[in-house]
Amino acid sequence: MRFEPESHSYLRKFYELNGSKALFLFDIDGTLISPGKIARKLFIEITTELTGRKISLEFKHVAGFTDPLILKEMLQRAGVNGEEMDETLVNFFPIYYKRLKERYINATEKKMFDEVKDIIYELSVKKNIYLGLVTGNMKRSAMIKLSPFGIENYFGIGAFASDDPDRNRLPPIAVSRAESIWNVKFDNDEVFVVGDTIHDVHCAVVNDYRAIGIARRDGDNEKSILRSAGADWVFETLPRSSEFMSIANLN
Repeated sequence: MRFEPESHSYLRKFYELNGSKALFLFDIDGTLISPGKIARKLFIEITTELTGRKISLEFKHVAGFTDPLILKEMLQRAGVNGEEMDETLVNFFPIYYKRLKERYINATEKKMFDEVKDIIYELSVKKNIYLGLVTGNMKRSAMIKLSPFGIENYFGIGAFASDDPDRNRLPPIAVSRAESIWNVKFDNDEVFVVGDTIHDVHCAVVNDYRAIGIARRDGDNEKSILRSAGADWVFETLPRSSEFMSIANLN
């Protein structure tokens, strides 16, 4: 949770009483950062060690899915089931966290998208804006991925795959945490999920929240896909902070 001077608390209360507020819930991979292939390589490496079977994992198998479902689907495709499945699911993540922490810091492919840090900072100092995370990463891996870029503390709350493997259930968890921590009640039209896949959009739509699609990968085609999934707004990169304010009717 970010530091908030007493004067800022007064301003926040003013905005809350006047109904002017917004909660933006950001996806991580493909939206704020590109982690490169390290996580996917580790999924393959560790499942191969645990099961003795070489298991493929392509981008289409991971984009927008939660880590537990990615793992379970990998194992099912390789014919792993029953007790072997259960044992692998239990043993995988402690190994994954350890190796991700060791290797991610030196991974050359990882990057934060150019516009992200300035925009997140600008939003974080707006007294009527609240920032959180909704991601398919487990909480520990989410923090490992964000920490090299120094932006993890801008997000006061989050909902993670370690809370629930069903992404559609994560936004209400994040909203509940935000309301509890900040002592604020958010209407559905004050909650915005920001993400780069149809799964990010869908988890907003099914909960009657607003969806902001980020079409980084495939230009107009990706924009069309995100709009068809129900995105209320679609951009090729994170929009400027003034655009976020406009979307939330806070100008």
